[in-house]
Amino acid sequence: MVKEDAAHYLGHRQRLRERLDNDPRALSDYEVLELLLTYALPRKDTKPIAKEMISRFGSLGDALLADPVRIAEIPGLGESAARFWRTLHECRARQACGAIARREKFSSPEQVRDMVCARLGHLTKEEFWVILVDNQNRLISFERVFRGTVDQTAAYPREILELALRHHAGGLILVHNHPGGNPVPSSQDKALTETIARLADDLGLRLLDHIVVTSETFSSFRAQGLL
Repeated sequence: MVKEDAAHYLGHRQRLRERLDNDPRALSDYEVLELLLTYALPRKDTKPIAKEMISRFGSLGDALLADPVRIAEIPGLGESAARFWRTLHECRARQACGAIARREKFSSPEQVRDMVCARLGHLTKEEFWVILVDNQNRLISFERVFRGTVDQTAAYPREILELALRHHAGGLILVHNHPGGNPVPSSQDKALTETIARLADDLGLRLLDHIVVTSETFSSFRAQGLL
């Protein structure tokens, strides 16, 4: 027999689903999140948890982009919800690079931005990735080469260039994130880019850009005239 409190939230959940089917726009942000959480927490009342998440992260969008580690820390959630959030992030990242993965050409910093922001923008620690392309600027590989701390990562030019040569790349795009939210390149970012640009040229490789991303914006060395 279903307990009375369980019956209450199950009935509420069904009404939410019916409203979603009828007009999704009529649901508030916390109600959308509440329904989403039911897939990770099918036997819990997710309404108070959804409200807590909106309060903690500030918006539905920010809650969806939250680091899974922070998700696991919310009362009522845990590792299963964190794993669900990792899956959401992975779906978003793969969708963002779908066209490029089909071997379409890179043609603008904005195109790269969509791909890399989805992969790195939500991270709370710095990571350094490299996009490798062929001579027609078609994707060969998008790989993480270093993982750092909250505010720095160690990137080594030789290892980056060896990776490019190993994949027989014609060019490369450097990518890393700034968890602090400021996409302006640091002096270390500029020095590293200058070094890699010089060494890549000696090896016959094209350094196409260095993209710095946050959860909401990005900066392009190429667009700023730094390359």
